[in-house]
Amino acid sequence: MPKKILYIEDSPEYSEMVVKALEKSDPGYEVRLTDSLPEIQRLLKTEHFDLILSDFNLNGFDARDVMETCNALTPGLPLILLTGSLSDETAVELLKSGAADYILKDRVARLPAAIEAAMSEHEKKLALNAAVRNISESEARYRELFAASSDLIFLVSSEGEIIDSNPAFRAATGYTDKTARPLRAGALAAEPERTAFLLALQRAAALETPYAIETVFVSASGERVLVQGSFYPRKKDGEMLYLQGIFHDVTVPRRLEEQTRQSQKMEAVGRLAGGIAHDFNNMLGAIEGYATLAMDPLKEDNPIKNDLLEIRKAVARAAALIKQLLVFSRKQALQKTPCDLNAAIKSIQTMMTSIIGENIKLHLDLQPELPCMLADASQLDQLLMNLVVNARDAMPDGGRITLRTRQVALHPSGVRSPRPEEAGQKFMLISVKDSGTGMDKTTRDHLFEPFFTTKERGKGTGLGLSTVYGAAKQHNGWVTVESEIGQGTEFSVYLPFKACPSPAQEAVIPARRKKKKTVGAKILIIEDDPILSNLSAKALTEYGYRPEKAGSIEEAMIILKERGAAFDLVFSDMVLGDGKIMAVVEELARLSPKAGFIFTSGYLEEKANWDLMNKMGYKFIPKPFSVDNLLKTIDETLAK
Repeated sequence: MPKKILYIEDSPEYSEMVVKALEKSDPGYEVRLTDSLPEIQRLLKTEHFDLILSDFNLNGFDARDVMETCNALTPGLPLILLTGSLSDETAVELLKSGAADYILKDRVARLPAAIEAAMSEHEKKLALNAAVRNISESEARYRELFAASSDLIFLVSSEGEIIDSNPAFRAATGYTDKTARPLRAGALAAEPERTAFLLALQRAAALETPYAIETVFVSASGERVLVQGSFYPRKKDGEMLYLQGIFHDVTVPRRLEEQTRQSQKMEAVGRLAGGIAHDFNNMLGAIEGYATLAMDPLKEDNPIKNDLLEIRKAVARAAALIKQLLVFSRKQALQKTPCDLNAAIKSIQTMMTSIIGENIKLHLDLQPELPCMLADASQLDQLLMNLVVNARDAMPDGGRITLRTRQVALHPSGVRSPRPEEAGQKFMLISVKDSGTGMDKTTRDHLFEPFFTTKERGKGTGLGLSTVYGAAKQHNGWVTVESEIGQGTEFSVYLPFKACPSPAQEAVIPARRKKKKTVGAKILIIEDDPILSNLSAKALTEYGYRPEKAGSIEEAMIILKERGAAFDLVFSDMVLGDGKIMAVVEELARLSPKAGFIFTSGYLEEKANWDLMNKMGYKFIPKPFSVDNLLKTIDETLAK
């Protein structure tokens, strides 16, 4: 028997595409098209349909009018919204009004499955309602449906006691048949939802009509279970027998929806932060560089030198703040090296102890002989310091911080990495637990947002925990938090672990070279920011090098084709507006195989080919860079 669908859509092109997709997925679909409200009313009165599929915005009316018509003429008939965009508020309103589902037009591939699910659910409800209406004649059939249903079903007597329940209800709430039967229905609901729950019971009984509600059940073990459903009054010979509650456990879907919304919000803020940071890094680089060059000729007792030094200190503080933004937005370049996690913690233990103060005890619980891991050491230090500082701030009157490390293996279902297929199942766990004030749910929900802080105005940037979040994500890890008011807080950071050789001894960087007047190496500077380009050229000239500037990849390629063999080194931004820097790398490698490369960037885009350049061993210095760092890196590169 064909499955008849009434499809309401005012775009012929889109409706044709949808109809073809449905017929391809199931030849048994029979689709009727219309875009007129009077025609909808006529069709619903004269023909049978299994499901209604409707756009939201239509010519002269919208989906609300469609739902009103359907509820009046064919109550209970499933309706799915297929629309271009829909606000959360409107979606919730329509779902509460009876819509079975809503699907965005750009995700039409989900439609066949959604239709089958809606039809299946509708058929189930029809069967259950029929069984209840005929309970006295078909008790056996009703009990079979009652027991097999995945819905949470329970019966409430006129005295307010639960007199029966199905296995799905008992599985979700943790009650047995014996412990559920004497339970008063009001005890099911959690505070503060209990008042509304009891009111729903009273209204369903008094009005003798179904009453829908979304509420929270409390299980036998105290866990909260988010449910959605209705109370149905059941009568015989005009007398109320009991109320039947039919609910769905929506805890997991709602949690996933919330995680998706949170992820999208964090991603949007991250993109904004990354864009701002890129521009600021260029500005800070220019300020730092020119301040350094201005300081060089001044004598130690010159008061202007101290002023310039203060400018450089301010730049360093601003650069640290920008770095935190970049870590959050996951656009800070990762420079992974073999790290001994326990050694890294011990190396900053003294600093952490001094920061938290004498009234707080720091206890290290480090797993012995912890294997080496690949990580960005600077981000790891920053992550640890931010977690410890956050714990300190939660204990103004003193307390205890426990910093714990473990190597753990997780089941695939427990892996919450951004890219789980790359993460594996072995992780390094960093846990920081305090005995402080704890947090409520509202605070936990906003915890990792940039600039969110519970401190007084002027006593924090609100970037500490967002930096932890960003660093973990950039390492393909994640952060969890457990906290209740008055019970303290524990942050757990999970970082993917892969075996690596022990960390090598850090190389000694030579002291900054003195200015010289001899003719030095020929260096091509590729930078589309004129201020930074001029600064780099000026600094290199003053220190004996022979720089040449290119403001784009196109200009760099012209220079290389004319005299590429003359260059000893290229110093380039990794992300330029007119193309990929790899074209320059390949051209110079062809013309001058011994030439070196140094790259810089305020943040890394996918087009930067970072993985390839890192594999080839090219040097990288993050913006904003100092003249000292640039010269040292050039020395190291040329020495090779």
